[in-house]
Amino acid sequence: GSPRERSLLFSARATTTIDLDEGGMVEFEGCPLVGAYSLKRSEAWSTMNVVDLINREGMKPVGTIPTFRPGDTLKVYSKVVEGGKERTQMFEGVVTVRKGSGGSEAITVRRISHGVGVDKSFLLHSPRVEKIEVSKSGIVRRSKLYYLSDKIGKAARIKEKKAVK
Repeated sequence: GSPRERSLLFSARATTTIDLDEGGMVEFEGCPLVGAYSLKRSEAWSTMNVVDLINREGMKPVGTIPTFRPGDTLKVYSKVVEGGKERTQMFEGVVTVRKGSGGSEAITVRRISHGVGVDKSFLLHSPRVEKIEVSKSGIVRRSKLYYLSDKIGKAARIKEKKAVK
């Protein structure tokens, strides 16, 4: 295109043209992620703003993800494809790690299955994660509970936070 047009790849499926108009505004049109959106020229060429726009569109609505911390016991319902069929699988365990922010926020959930520790990571805003439920709230004094992988049996327990009536 001309020097007044720039083409950005927003996803594997959609390429969008950013058109600079006379007033120094940038228009995003035809992008399924961003839709019709206007920015000042100085904001548009800041890569972070474009990335933030894409992240906001891919995130789940506020209120669909409950508030939880490391040490809490969660039930994570995720979609699993086996063969040609898709089903929902529940994974219940203790949150050991919560990292990242925005659309790339991820959690690691740990549980003991048949005497073997299983750690599973989930992207919170992934379309594969259907819903998350908090079973118990735990009392811990760390943000990353890597030490739980060394504990066995009763030593790996976490104190439960009592509900206030």
